[in-house]
Amino acid sequence: MGSLMSSSPSSRRGARRGAGLAVSLITAAAAVTINDAVAGRDGLRATARDETCSPVVKVERRNPLDPGNGYAWPDMYAGTWLQPTKRFVRFEPRKIGNIEGAVHAHVYGGVTGLQPTPALTRDFFDFSVEHFSYLTKMAPGRQGQDTFLGNITWRLDGYTRKHAFSHQYLERSIGIVPFGGVPPSKHWQALSSTMLRAVVLSMTDALQRVVVATCDEAHAMRAREALQGLERVIVHNLNLEKCQLPYLPRATQATLKRCLIQRARRERHVYRNEVCQSWLHGEDFEYVMYNDADLVLHARCIRSLGKAMDEDQTLIILPHKLQTFAKDDDPLPELGVAPSIRDLTHDVDSASCCDSGTYPALKHLNQGSFDGCQNFWYNCPTMLALYDFARFDKGTYTPLLLGNEHGRKCILSETREACGRSRRLTVQRQYLVPLLAFGPNNQFEGLLEALTVAKLVGRTLLLPRYFDPHYRDTHSQKKKFADVFDESSLHEFTSVEFVDDDTIKLWKTSPKILASPLNKERLAKALHNVGFDHAPRKKAFVRSHSRAADVAQAFKGFSAAGAVFVALAPLFVVDGEQELLREAARYRVRSERVRTLASTLREALFPGDERVLCAHVRREAETLGCVPGRRYVVCPTPQGTVPTQTLLDNIVDRAATHGASRIYLAHAGGAGFEDEPATLLASLEERGFDARTASTDTSVGFESLDPFDVSLVEQELCSIVDGFAPSARSTWSQTVVLDRSARGRRNAKPLDVGPAPVKTRRLPSH
Repeated sequence: MGSLMSSSPSSRRGARRGAGLAVSLITAAAAVTINDAVAGRDGLRATARDETCSPVVKVERRNPLDPGNGYAWPDMYAGTWLQPTKRFVRFEPRKIGNIEGAVHAHVYGGVTGLQPTPALTRDFFDFSVEHFSYLTKMAPGRQGQDTFLGNITWRLDGYTRKHAFSHQYLERSIGIVPFGGVPPSKHWQALSSTMLRAVVLSMTDALQRVVVATCDEAHAMRAREALQGLERVIVHNLNLEKCQLPYLPRATQATLKRCLIQRARRERHVYRNEVCQSWLHGEDFEYVMYNDADLVLHARCIRSLGKAMDEDQTLIILPHKLQTFAKDDDPLPELGVAPSIRDLTHDVDSASCCDSGTYPALKHLNQGSFDGCQNFWYNCPTMLALYDFARFDKGTYTPLLLGNEHGRKCILSETREACGRSRRLTVQRQYLVPLLAFGPNNQFEGLLEALTVAKLVGRTLLLPRYFDPHYRDTHSQKKKFADVFDESSLHEFTSVEFVDDDTIKLWKTSPKILASPLNKERLAKALHNVGFDHAPRKKAFVRSHSRAADVAQAFKGFSAAGAVFVALAPLFVVDGEQELLREAARYRVRSERVRTLASTLREALFPGDERVLCAHVRREAETLGCVPGRRYVVCPTPQGTVPTQTLLDNIVDRAATHGASRIYLAHAGGAGFEDEPATLLASLEERGFDARTASTDTSVGFESLDPFDVSLVEQELCSIVDGFAPSARSTWSQTVVLDRSARGRRNAKPLDVGPAPVKTRRLPSH
């Protein structure tokens, strides 16, 4: 039997984000009532909002990555739909064969004379749902489950207590929600009750009437208790013999269809039918919404959607499905990876997320393979890192992935705006194009400075697709970015992207400035590695060794000149900003592949817990930058170089300082120093050290790696061991020094100096 629930007006108070996770069923104190005065004010506000409502865009039957102007076929499933009553009553509910069929059956097949036209809004926040079942599926087993579920319940409880109507509902609209299948656990029951209230409350903000249908009286009683005090809400027990899915959604839609048909025909027995009487309350409805009991609705442009359906009776308007994730400090944070979350003090209705027309994650999947993602791309941290997250203090305060279930991305704006009709909004953004040249470690340092500059000036850094090997390295190929560094960690530091087709088009048609001198050959190679084919014609100059303020001032001029792209050779641009570089180095993390190889190498060479010192010896073949009267490891001349014996003594000294009994020798030999590694290892063994190097030890399996990979693995090893002794004028050493310094690890004095250290500075190596 159905029941109509109502309440008297009650005030609404903002909820504090308390630390406790205690959960209580929501009472009538959170009741929603709209009196005439409020309705009048909302009418004015709604009129203003209509001006910022984005248009609906039709769904095209195509693969997401195929070119097109509309949404692709996979974009449309969200567990919710809105359609005209005229079309709904022609639908046959028996077509519903599973829970997804409650939506799919409507959009995949037509009805007589009204083939479906699925459509979504261009602004994700205009019509969307927060999908909580994915988050609840993350709940662990017995241990930690209560706390995890309690945390979600607390978020939804806060939402219902803080929720306030922002606009008038769509007149002559009715929504239906099936509610059943709740596990017997008290924590699951508390969560389901709180979630149901949040879902229905969000629907009453958009619809004139909401019907919650259950399959038995136990669920009906739970629903009535959870929804106490809400106006325009019906709870009805259908008394089904089978409560499993899809019987409840099917029966819910079939019941509403029967009542609407009887009402339209003005059949006399409808007024004697208690079910239809309680569901419709003697009113006519022109719009119908179906929603699952775990989807919190955002429908701020519901009246605009009503107008669209008035013009096209074939429309089925579908919301964007926003995935919810666990917060960083929640129990079991690995279940919800959110690389960077923008905390916003307002709610979703005050922001916008405009469709980008792109699917970043899908482009990075290998021919549809999900690898270890358990059939969902958003289970992969590397895929999630391509997207932004937002958490709204006046909403559910749950991190939301700013993209749909199939990877279509939207671009967040913290203010309401009318999303334009262009497929891509990149023209509103400004980019920094790093021109990474010279040897690999000069490119790595250039990347570090590029990250720093991008953050300083607020531009999105376009990451290089490849790194070049050393010009004397004839045995190595270019390395993909993902083979060298972990992209996901960079997103935590600043905004980064890879070049895609849309960016290439933008590059060809938008203003761009070349802000650093670089010879023609290196410029072309560096641009190609990013993804562009020709250099900007307009040139500028950024002074080397600039302070942060000077760099920022220069880029203000570039922005004032309308430059969407600034191409910059970043080596030594902000060389003096060591703190900024050190902060960026925290997020410049080598790829998982390299980290695994380095960990394996350490275990193979130095099992156990004894301390290890890594000594980097960079012997150069050229005299570039060598200063008469000052000896450096990299200087090859007898007058300029550090002799082998002195080098040995310095290594022993650094090992003693760090309490290391084991030494890893990372040796890059120049002409005339081919036998030095064996000499150093033998001498260190004579002095009682366990000294090893992968380049001379065939047992560690480095034979299959090219020199570029060997160098990467050795760098990572030197970054994680107990101590590191660098060669002062080597960018290879400088990379490791910054890695260690950024993570609070000690570095020894350079091997170039004795007891009295001398000042050193970095020197580019070709």
